[in-house]
This record gives sequence, structure tokens and C-alpha cells, in this order.
Amino acid sequence: MSTKNCKVDVVSIKVKQKDATALKMNFKEILKHPEILGQEKQIGNKIVNYSIVEENEKYIIGFVRTILDKDLPAKIDKKTKAISKLDVKDGEGLAFGNIFLYSIELNCIFYEVNKNSIYLNAFKEYIYRCYRDSEAIATTGSFAIDFGTIYRKKEYDRAIKMRSYKSFILKVHQPGKLLETINQLNQSLEEKIENDFLPQLEQASKLNSEIAEIEFNVSRPKKTGGLAQDMIVSILGRLNKFLGYGQIREYVDKVEVSGYTVDSETKTPIDLLGDIYFANFKITIPRLDADLQKKERKENIILMYNREYPILNEYI
Repeated sequence: MSTKNCKVDVVSIKVKQKDATALKMNFKEILKHPEILGQEKQIGNKIVNYSIVEENEKYIIGFVRTILDKDLPAKIDKKTKAISKLDVKDGEGLAFGNIFLYSIELNCIFYEVNKNSIYLNAFKEYIYRCYRDSEAIATTGSFAIDFGTIYRKKEYDRAIKMRSYKSFILKVHQPGKLLETINQLNQSLEEKIENDFLPQLEQASKLNSEIAEIEFNVSRPKKTGGLAQDMIVSILGRLNKFLGYGQIREYVDKVEVSGYTVDSETKTPIDLLGDIYFANFKITIPRLDADLQKKERKENIILMYNREYPILNEYI
């Protein structure tokens, strides 16, 4: 039987209490809270449920099950090319799943990317929805969950600590679809996505351009001082969050900053996109899925975690 690669986003986690009287909960406690665990919520056009499939002192493995019961696709007979509707009864829908592993020691989450299910930011919205709908949690005070991009070589830290900047490049494809994705995300997110390059992307979309490349450059940074340091650092900070959304990252081809570090007189290019930490595991591809491959997904994400742990432990 053939197999497929499942991409896994790897991000750090920070939980912040929004007021001084709020009950302090870490991410482990949030995942295990009875008003979140096992709940079923409507997120966008999907019904989402989350459960824990394994837990020990090292990690929590969670499974996200989603149901799509509207705007279902048609089916086609490959021989006759006849198109007909799926045999889905009232009260039924299409089920999808993805798995994640939360490392308690590393305080980071390994989250399987499955376009048919939900992305990590939508899972965060699921947690927020559970919070808003629960009087038991709401009385403890509000909290915010931040997911941070992890770089294999700590390139983000190097980039924001440069003493002078010569150039900055952002390249994306299908800018119109990227803008649609950002707008769709912002409709469901409490914290809106900040976009420094909205005018340029909108213009590229209106021009029906397939590619948008934004570049700022100084020819002699040592003499002129380079690009405005505080502005570049601010842009990089927002891009760091921007790239944390898997749906957005699919459209980004390049994020590069070049300049001079504190310990080098040679111009140094830093590829922020290429150094983003992610992992993957493989699962079989069934003709018809009957159980969302929960057991297989769990076994393979554990193997992946054991493989990635010693590497990732050096970066965190």
C-alpha cells in the first residue's frame, strides 16, 4: 500500500494571563481542562472535537476530529464521467482527523498539517470558543495563547540583532489567494493578523500577478547606516507571527534579510523561511478511510518525536 508524507508544524507555546486576577493555567492544564477536552464546537464551516489518546510525564498526544456537513463535493464515475452527489444521509458528514503531540518538557507542540481538517490556529480558536462558552472557565479570567515559530539555526534571533541592514526581500505567489486567506483567518481570530505589505499585495492582486516580490535595498549600508533598524526589527517581529500560520506560509516563497552582524564585517544573508523548523511522518493511504487512522497516526508521531527530540532540544 502506498504512503504519504504528513507535514508537522513545530512551534513553541506561551500562555499569558490577560489580567492580574486570572487563574494561571499552563498549556498542559488547558489541554486537560474538562470544559475543553472532549467538547464539540463549530469552527468556521467545520464541527471540531478534541480528545487525548495518550498521556505521560513527557507528552500529551491529542486527536482533532472534524466534520464537514455542508458544501460537500460531488463524486464522478471514472469510466462514464457521470457526476453525482455523495450518498450522505441527513445527520451525517465527512470526517477528517489530525494528530498532535505536546511536549511538556520542551513546551512546544508538534501539530500535523491536514488541509481537510483544521490548522493549528483554528485549534487555538477552538480552545478560545470553549473558554467563551464555559462559565466555569470564564470566571477564572481570560488568557491568550501565542504560538512562536522555531528556527533551526536561531536565524530569527540573528536577524533582529544585526547592527545594520542592507536589504529585505519578501516573495509570495498567488497574492490574491493569500489576501483571501488572511481575510478568512481574521474573521475568526481574536488577534488579527498584521500585514505590513497590504497595499503591495492588493496592487499585485488587482494586476492579476502570479508573483509579488517586495524588496528594500541600500547600496552602501556602512556609509549611510542601512535600512531603518527599528522598522526592520518591527517588520521581522510581525513576520515571525505571520509565518506561524500554516495556511499563510503555503504562499510565501522567500523571506530574506541581509546585513552585518555584530561579529562580522562580511555581508550576511539570512533565509528566515528556509530555516523554519518542521517535521514529518508517513502514513498509509487507504482507498476508503474507516477510522481516521488514529492508531497509525499516534504511533508515527511518537516515532517522529523520538527522532526530533534530541535535535530540537538544542534549539530551545
